[in-house]
Amino acid sequence: MGDHKWWGNMSHQNGFYEYGLSPFHTKTMKGFFVPGAKNFFRRHSRNAAFILPPAAAAYCVATWAEAKFEYYSRKEYLMSAEAQGQ
Repeated sequence: MGDHKWWGNMSHQNGFYEYGLSPFHTKTMKGFFVPGAKNFFRRHSRNAAFILPPAAAAYCVATWAEAKFEYYSRKEYLMSAEAQGQ
């Protein structure tokens, strides 16, 4: 039991420097609410025409696919003529 330290055997390193900044000394949201939100909407509104239509189409396809999957998983479909191949 005898000869180890409380944190284990710590080695000494030369030339290793680590710098950090305390989160209490930073202002992470400085300037966001005054000009930041306005600039965000100004910059991203230009790209809305390129992003919203494909996103809406993907959402419509996903909801349609979920509805079809739910329908195919039900007894109503399995008893229908479509599932029987008639």
